[in-house]
Amino acid sequence: MFPPGTTPLWRGLLPATGTARLENSTEETSGKASHKGGTTEALHRSVSQLTGFARCGEAYRLERVAKAPAAPAAWFAQGTAVHEAVERWERTHRVHGTAQAQAWFTEVWERELAEARAREPDLTQWLCPGRTKPETDIANRYQRGLDQVAGYIEHALASKLRPFEWLPGEPASEVEFRLDLDGVLVIGSIDLIMIAPDGRLLVRDIKTGNKLPIGPIQLAVYRHAVIDLTGQDPEWGDWYMAKNNKPTDPVDLRPYTRDMVSEWFAMMDRAERDQVYLPNPGDHCTTCGVRRFCSVMGTDRSFFGPSFATRK
Repeated sequence: MFPPGTTPLWRGLLPATGTARLENSTEETSGKASHKGGTTEALHRSVSQLTGFARCGEAYRLERVAKAPAAPAAWFAQGTAVHEAVERWERTHRVHGTAQAQAWFTEVWERELAEARAREPDLTQWLCPGRTKPETDIANRYQRGLDQVAGYIEHALASKLRPFEWLPGEPASEVEFRLDLDGVLVIGSIDLIMIAPDGRLLVRDIKTGNKLPIGPIQLAVYRHAVIDLTGQDPEWGDWYMAKNNKPTDPVDLRPYTRDMVSEWFAMMDRAERDQVYLPNPGDHCTTCGVRRFCSVMGTDRSFFGPSFATRK
């Protein structure tokens, strides 16, 4: 990923650590954790922790425990900007046009890109797909984001589904939740809770990337969060794939009981507390921001290598 001998400016810069706040929590908010005597004292868990831990324990360790600096990528700015533009459009009851929503996208895009450039001014160190040059990727993703915002609005206005008003006058967009699963606190936010003409609810997650999620773990967690929040059971969920300007077919969430979801988090919590971080090389390595420091795939694996000194 990075030429031998190069030294990106973000090396040695550690991301700020913060606790989740309900008024500003997001699905990607990580749980603050402190390691003492070989154990992990976690304040909370999140869906992104669960799926990230399952995908690759080594990446999880580097990102969340060792706090290794991650390489920037334009797709992060694109995803954040699309989500925030859609949220503002839905929360303002869809009264604004596409141009205004795209202006919101641009505002967030510029903010996110500026922050990424400040962390790593050398664009050659950014993650890019294939042989695409960073400058080209940035330009492409800006335009793609604008198109995705326009596509979302076009689809939303034509759809029979609408955001559920989970509180009077409050469209259910970026709905924050705290879910107690047998003693494991899970914090996050749901992109959208939709309601059909017949009154049934559906949980929806917006995806701005190319890959369709494998398995409805995220949606299953959201289902039980909605039950706690509203007393209603959204038995189905889907992903809105922005690249296609439409959602996937609905997924039946009824098989994923609360006991099952609780056990997922309980197992992850036990493994993380015991510092079980297994590498899992695969296709996801190409988009891993901490690959450089990976004990399996990295060129600088010694910088944040696993420490066995505190293991029991």
